[in-house]
Amino acid sequence: MNDVRDALRRQLEARGLDVTDDTVATRGEIYVRGTGDLAAGLFEFKRTAREAIETMYQGHWTESMPPRFAVLPADGSNDPDFELLEQMHIIPLLHEDAEGTVAFIELDEALSRLRV
Repeated sequence: MNDVRDALRRQLEARGLDVTDDTVATRGEIYVRGTGDLAAGLFEFKRTAREAIETMYQGHWTESMPPRFAVLPADGSNDPDFELLEQMHIIPLLHEDAEGTVAFIELDEALSRLRV
């Protein structure tokens, strides 16, 4: 999972985004910092859509809060749980291993949802 996290961080930084994580790095999420030093987007790394459903914040999420991205392997994209992710306002960001390199599918489209 760390290779995916590191690859996404490099891709975000290459696009000029300010990327950070929690100060003790216990959970592994990364954030894009936006205006006023507030989170413009939160990226959590999961193995399956079901894991994302069960572990990502399920409380009240308002439109004014930053978007949440579940970074998931592309090979599970046919999972019916993806529909529930959408209902929870969690945006799937799919990745695949392309010849030893982590590639993100439709990354720029996903990033258009950041609040920067």
